Amino acid sequence: HMRRNPDDEALPVMVPRNDRALLGMSASRVQRLRHHLTSLLARMTAGATESPPRPEPEGFAARVARTACSLCRGWCCRNGADDGFVDEPTLARAGLTMSDAEAVIQHYLDRVPAISYEGSCIFHAEQGCTLDRSMRSDVCNAYFCGGLHAYIKGDDAVSPVIVIAGERDKMRRSSVLAPQDRGR
Repeated sequence: HMRRNPDDEALPVMVPRNDRALLGMSASRVQRLRHHLTSLLARMTAGATESPPRPEPEGFAARVARTACSLCRGWCCRNGADDGFVDEPTLARAGLTMSDAEAVIQHYLDRVPAISYEGSCIFHAEQGCTLDRSMRSDVCNAYFCGGLHAYIKGDDAVSPVIVIAGERDKMRRSSVLAPQDRGR
């Protein structure tokens, strides 16, 4: 009898794929980030609403998400522009207050990579986001693209998964991920 191909049994999780070029960081982008942070801090009041960072997926779903995001290489980051969606609640959560505005600004400027993806978020470097989860906006911490969102919200946590990123000649795929595997 014929052996079954594990790919045939795996649930496909389809995600986009970033294929933009990496470029050196421009001084004008860093200046726009500085201006954004300065104006946010100037508007913030002592009682800025703080929210805990959105939790990451856990267990097998976390493994699928890590695989999908690494294959995708940050397609969703393209909307982050020069402010990375950083807003008042983000700064409040990071425990950052107006009392030391220059330190807050420097804290973010220190995370700007020397090389980032063209036309993408200022913090989008080759290895992913240069901000710790606690420094990222809720937009970034909570967002999953269509295919990944459907998987995480679904009830297929027991099915083997294969992640397919991109399309046509730019497509990449993972090996089959199985819930019982303990590997990463």
